[in-house]
Amino acid sequence: MEKCRMRILITGASGFVAGHILMNIPPHCDVYAISRKDKPPIDFPSNVKWITTNSESSKEWMKIIDEVMPTALIHTSAMADIDQCEKEKPKAYYVNVELTKCLLEVCEKHSTKFLFCSSDTVFDGAKGMYKEEDIPIPLNYYAKTKVEAEKIVLNAKTSKVIARIALVMGFPVYPYASNSFMARMEQRIRECKSVPMPEDEYRTPIDVITLAKALIELAISSSYDGIIHLAGNDRVSRYEMANLICDEMNWDKKYIVPYIIDNPNRAPRPKDVSLDNRRAKKLLKTQFLGFHDELKRIKEIYLKSIQNNPK
Repeated sequence: MEKCRMRILITGASGFVAGHILMNIPPHCDVYAISRKDKPPIDFPSNVKWITTNSESSKEWMKIIDEVMPTALIHTSAMADIDQCEKEKPKAYYVNVELTKCLLEVCEKHSTKFLFCSSDTVFDGAKGMYKEEDIPIPLNYYAKTKVEAEKIVLNAKTSKVIARIALVMGFPVYPYASNSFMARMEQRIRECKSVPMPEDEYRTPIDVITLAKALIELAISSSYDGIIHLAGNDRVSRYEMANLICDEMNWDKKYIVPYIIDNPNRAPRPKDVSLDNRRAKKLLKTQFLGFHDELKRIKEIYLKSIQNNPK
């Protein structure tokens, strides 16, 4: 008898991280990608089915889950712009908390594993190298919505994983995926524009390929239930990171301009949200890399994409 195929549903399918998940998903899974955008002209694996929804209505999304009855759901969809969340709090709460709660409820009905993508910015940045057991102290409204959603997911009556994700490096599968800071860096440098980078903000960046593989493993083959930190091995300041990226990518780093993170005109940001990734390294087969090895991987993929799609 043929073994039943796993059904994986991914929200926010047109996003930076989700695009790489779709390109790396194993062939033994049937994948359903939900997005409010039409399917892009990308050569996806044949097991990926694109579902376009023109609404953020929880009822429509819940109906899709009822029809698919997925084995696992990877919830990448979010309102993630920190300053936008501060200005549009009702919308941020709906997208990041209420929608998560509604999706989780229907997943509980089908015993669907729920993988929630959270953020390193749930912490206040007072100490850095945070472990999974450390208590979140959010400094801005975006982080508050993520913390509230985490609490809801932790109490789920189905298998669940809360993946706190560090700053993600790499380039998007789709040209319109705007949440890749490296893509924005490249564009601004090409246009001879300054690239402001905080010199007192520290992260443990992870490359998008490693992240995609870790999320796939957590959804498909790992039995882990709870909170896990997905981050690179090295703690780096954003300013140092930008300069090292320019060195590796052969970009002109004279455009990198340092600034101090405290700014009364913006939502507050934590200074050091570096994550301890030892739990992930112990539990997962996915190999987590140091910063320089991550950059080498990104550059290799970047150069291949240029060769295949010359401008």
